[in-house]
Amino acid sequence: MSLELRRQEDGRLRDHWYARYEVHGRRFTVNLGVKVSGAPPASCSLREEGDTDFERSRATAQAKLDALVEEARSGRNATHLIERLYESKTGESVKSVKLEALVAEWERILRPRTPNARYVAQCRSVLDCFVAFLREQYPKVSEVGQVSRSMALAFLEAESKRGITGKTWNGKLKLLRRMFRAALPSGHLNPLMDVSSRESETVFRHPFTPEELKVILKVARLDDFIRPILIVGMCTAMRRGDCCLLSWKDVDLENRFLTVKTSKTGETVSIPIFPMLEEELKGLAKKAGAKRAGYVFPSQAKMYLENPDGITVRVKTVLAAALSGKAVGKLSKKKRSKQDGSKGVLWEERNGGMRRASVRDFHSFRVTWVTLALTAGVPLELVQRVTGHQTTDIVLKHYFRPGREAFRSALSVAMPQLMMGAPVVVPAALAIPAPDPLVKRVVTARGIVEAQTAKTWAADRARLLELLTPPA
Repeated sequence: MSLELRRQEDGRLRDHWYARYEVHGRRFTVNLGVKVSGAPPASCSLREEGDTDFERSRATAQAKLDALVEEARSGRNATHLIERLYESKTGESVKSVKLEALVAEWERILRPRTPNARYVAQCRSVLDCFVAFLREQYPKVSEVGQVSRSMALAFLEAESKRGITGKTWNGKLKLLRRMFRAALPSGHLNPLMDVSSRESETVFRHPFTPEELKVILKVARLDDFIRPILIVGMCTAMRRGDCCLLSWKDVDLENRFLTVKTSKTGETVSIPIFPMLEEELKGLAKKAGAKRAGYVFPSQAKMYLENPDGITVRVKTVLAAALSGKAVGKLSKKKRSKQDGSKGVLWEERNGGMRRASVRDFHSFRVTWVTLALTAGVPLELVQRVTGHQTTDIVLKHYFRPGREAFRSALSVAMPQLMMGAPVVVPAALAIPAPDPLVKRVVTARGIVEAQTAKTWAADRARLLELLTPPA
């Protein structure tokens, strides 16, 4: 450590003493707040002596520097004592995670189930951006324990200025909060512990009408690569990744059922194979032979694992062509302009300058399946067996999105005498035979039992007793 005399731009000496010192490997330069008095040496070199007043101010500055360094070192010693106490009580050393090891530390967090590859890649990307931000804005920070609340919030604010949605902002907050909880040394407070989530604007996907599904299938014939994936999505309500990574071991063509463990929730779902999908799978099974194994759609699975956005682009191309009425001869793989008509069909603008929201995409097939099933009277418990949702609230809030006319027609058929005073005549083409009441109760009861969990047993018990009570 050493004292310094510094000059201004005009060459004159500054009025105060400065000093440089190092504590725990970190270097500091400070203004000591002690005025330079008297006449310094003619050479201004501190190896020589000045007059009495100058030497008196030098001694005062040196004492101030000694006290400053001692205080810094004693703070370090206190931290060291706390660490030694922790080690003596637990037998473990206090970890100090370097920024370059942040991602690896996050990956070592114990989880109830292994996260899918895409989620891991997204989290790595956010953490890498966080580390890059700290290195650029706070170059002296080298460990997670040195990151303050203001630094973490500065990163989130910078992300907010990029125009991300409230939902995305909340996801990054949650990730960083969990990262700090895992990587901070013992005794450190989580800098994001009490930061509140932001309100997020929920944008619902729009379901397709039966007429739109027909057009989509017609246009999909122009792309043999993505057509079978679209068929699986329409017929099963599975997510994009589960459709692309469907394995032959999950396909029971003899009993016409799929049994799939979903990648997002880890739930095992059972889905009946509809005739359109059955025809597609039988054709592929014939090509694969008796010893079929691995993925049902190998090429599509490879693209999804290496570049999932490639699947999205192919799907969006088909949907844009089908829903904007511009499919002529072949599908264009070129980047679409904002004037091609697909913007209003596939996306919606959001408030506050945020990026537009996708409302018609592959996930819309899942919304469509649920909407059509519930509108047709399929018990909610059976729908949950297909979608893998554990709560009815998620299904009803995010997936049951009937259009106004479909909603009106369903209610009119179900309650004609009560609401309208006269029966509604249903066209023969749309008429559905009334199910046997006993069979309907049995199916509903079975669905309740199979979807029952420890959290829902009380409500499920009441519903079952109601079903088993003979009508008056």
